[in-house]
Amino acid sequence: MRWKTFPSMDDKALTTEDACHFLSISRQTLYKLVKSRKIPGKKVGDNYRFLKSDLIRYFKNGS
Repeated sequence: MRWKTFPSMDDKALTTEDACHFLSISRQTLYKLVKSRKIPGKKVGDNYRFLKSDLIRYFKNGS
């Protein structure tokens, strides 16, 4: 998956662990959200990275 926009310098790329902590959800739930395309994630090697702005947008839109 490609980022839809180029991330700004202020936008942090979070690890899976950080994204789970930020949203207060489990790793399994986060992966389900990625699979259902509710949260965009970028696969880097064997791991995912998530833009903090995307997580905030998901949270603001009522999950």
